[in-house]
Amino acid sequence: MFKAILASNKRGISEIEMNYDNISETRKTINVSYNEKIDISKIADSKKYPDATGFATSPKSWEANQTEFQNWYNQPEILLIEILVTSLGLVATEIQQLDPQTSNYSTIKLLNQVEA
Repeated sequence: MFKAILASNKRGISEIEMNYDNISETRKTINVSYNEKIDISKIADSKKYPDATGFATSPKSWEANQTEFQNWYNQPEILLIEILVTSLGLVATEIQQLDPQTSNYSTIKLLNQVEA
């Protein structure tokens, strides 16, 4: 499982967590199940709800178009989650991978570092 940490965005989505993918190289299709994690403190009206904290998770699915499939297939250094994030119009700053033995995520790629 992969997770993308996102740059600040209008939708308040702070992470994309990719649950599973179904890839058919024969049919040239990719279907992905993922979760959008929204940081409540970033989207709530701080005047009305000063104590708003936590995350909301929204399950979603995505299907790659032909160009996205070719980009992934022909460029092995690009992870599928990177193409997913770009397709959603978001910017990832970090990609993490779940270690199944420890159940912890570790950073495998730093991207698009944005100055605060």
